[in-house]
Amino acid sequence: MVATTETLDGWDPLDTTVGADPGMMISAQRREISNILRSYTGYYDLFAELLQNALDAVEKRLNDEATAYRPKVWVYIDLHQQSVQVTDNGCGMNLQQLRQFLRPNFSFKAGAVTRGNKGVGATYLGYGFNSLYVSTKVEGKIVSGRIENGRRWVDDRTGTVPRPVINARPPHTDAFSDIDQGTAITIQLTGDNIRPGNLAWYQATTAEQWLALMRIMTPLGGVYLDGTTSPAVDIYIKVSDQAGKVSEATLSAPEYLYPHNLIQRSGSIVAFIKDQRVKAASGADLSKVPPRFKGLNGLYGLWTNAELLGEIEGYCPINLNLTLDLAERELAKSSGISIYVYLAFSTELWDALNDNQFKLRKGARVLRGGLQLATRHMPQGLPLTIPMTNNVGFQNLAHVIIHFENAEPDLGRKGFQPEFAHLAEKISVSAVTAFRRRYSLLRKPGVAKIFNDELKIDQWIKEQEQHEIDHALSIKGAGLFLPAEELPIRSEPLVEQDVVALFNQMLSSGLVRGVHLISSSQYMQYDGLYRVRMDPPFDKYIRSATNPLGIDEEVFAGNLPLVTKIKVLEYKYNLDGLVEELQSDVKDVNEIGLVVAWEIGNKWREMFDVTCLLDEDTTHHRQIHGTTHSFTHSVSGAHAFEAVILHDLSRFILDPAKEQARQREYLQSDVL
Repeated sequence: MVATTETLDGWDPLDTTVGADPGMMISAQRREISNILRSYTGYYDLFAELLQNALDAVEKRLNDEATAYRPKVWVYIDLHQQSVQVTDNGCGMNLQQLRQFLRPNFSFKAGAVTRGNKGVGATYLGYGFNSLYVSTKVEGKIVSGRIENGRRWVDDRTGTVPRPVINARPPHTDAFSDIDQGTAITIQLTGDNIRPGNLAWYQATTAEQWLALMRIMTPLGGVYLDGTTSPAVDIYIKVSDQAGKVSEATLSAPEYLYPHNLIQRSGSIVAFIKDQRVKAASGADLSKVPPRFKGLNGLYGLWTNAELLGEIEGYCPINLNLTLDLAERELAKSSGISIYVYLAFSTELWDALNDNQFKLRKGARVLRGGLQLATRHMPQGLPLTIPMTNNVGFQNLAHVIIHFENAEPDLGRKGFQPEFAHLAEKISVSAVTAFRRRYSLLRKPGVAKIFNDELKIDQWIKEQEQHEIDHALSIKGAGLFLPAEELPIRSEPLVEQDVVALFNQMLSSGLVRGVHLISSSQYMQYDGLYRVRMDPPFDKYIRSATNPLGIDEEVFAGNLPLVTKIKVLEYKYNLDGLVEELQSDVKDVNEIGLVVAWEIGNKWREMFDVTCLLDEDTTHHRQIHGTTHSFTHSVSGAHAFEAVILHDLSRFILDPAKEQARQREYLQSDVL
């Protein structure tokens, strides 16, 4: 059989009207929409898309009209009905536009300077949920309808859910009734696989709380770091809680909730540097810091693209020490990067904002340390971790916003292209490092500790001191104690109680000396109390070839006993457990003096720096006989606590040189 050749005459492969099977086309559209929905994973995407469209609509009308038009946006959240409604008095949609606005990858904004123009946001709203109710008014005409079961249809694999259509419904009332043109959209949260599934997750019940959330996570948080200002838009928030109680809040322009506008005693790092330069020029003493720059809660600063890249002659308020290669510098310039930095004195500050000011769900810090990427003057997605390699504790203290004037995230709000994210991370590390050098201007962590808890700890210590006097225990006697060359315990610890037993044997054998146990009763979740007492003669405490766990001789002066105050002693199988308790505020590092653990773990790197006291180059820092490590706060450098890591101590006793080498390698790596 001889084949014949057929001619393709100007065939458009994207023309869906030619030769397409309707069933296949519907399946293809369902797959396309499903892919779009997978790119929306955040709890705030619903609010972000609704508000993005509303703000774009009012700004378009503002630019198109030369009248005394005042842009307005209304947000109504009903926690009982589980619904979110956003109304605007913007440009509105005609019937033809309404028929098309839910189509994937179709946008009326193409080519316009708007917050979004990929044409997927409305598709997400219509098919990511099961109820979208829309009313729009333009040129005196109102069109209104509802589409239901969008998400159920996308997820349906049985063919039993019909393809949803928009059916006519009466127009919205309330704010929509009073506008001359614009759009109202209501999303009701119902059905499976939607996100958020329930508005109660936020534990926000008032308009002020919801306004704070939206100013951090949605376009209501306008990010304008390039010298421009946010447009004047009247924004009205109304919230009805589960019991029907209504609260209201207003905002005169979409603007990000910058920490320095929230937190008292926040100082400008630019103002401080300028003050220093004025002093230097006049020959004044730079070490005398003005009171307004002392004991601050935080430092902040912002830089436009030209300021950041040093393209403004004579402008250099603070050197961020950017080490960008030629390609990175060109990308920073072409993408229009600008930056805002806030350095908090402690993570306590972020906790206080969430728990006391916002009063949102415990543990869910909506404003916290991290790198917030933004574009088109709005935040995008959740904050990223600032990839600090040194002083990693600062990544939780610094809130950095990097705004791209000329870049946008992938489909939905999934994330930016790798080159943009990498550049933002690199600049954020340089900025935080520069701010760290001024950390001494901030007040010290721990000063916001609950006063009542301090009194309770003090009372506990006083009670134990009195108990020691009233019920002293001293067991002595010649020949009662037989020196031994080894400890009775014959296996490594498996649980915390094994750690307690092993450490007590080390104390009784004299392997660790001078630590006196005052109390082993648990109080406020602490394990016990101890005191260090070293009486003369001091030879048994001094480090030597036969006493490698000792203290340098110069510590001892005169012939008087060395006695510390009573402090808290903590036992742990792995130090990671204590770090987690400190991070969750179950325990307070300022109240702990000595920690005894079997393993050191790795979570300490998130909060502390460590000095190994088993290393011959640093063992002179040992203050307590037998301690293996000394911990300091990575942020402030202040002393935190001493530790005896029994696993490391055991290995050191068996082979000192090998353990020293292992410790050096460990402290320079990420894992043991």
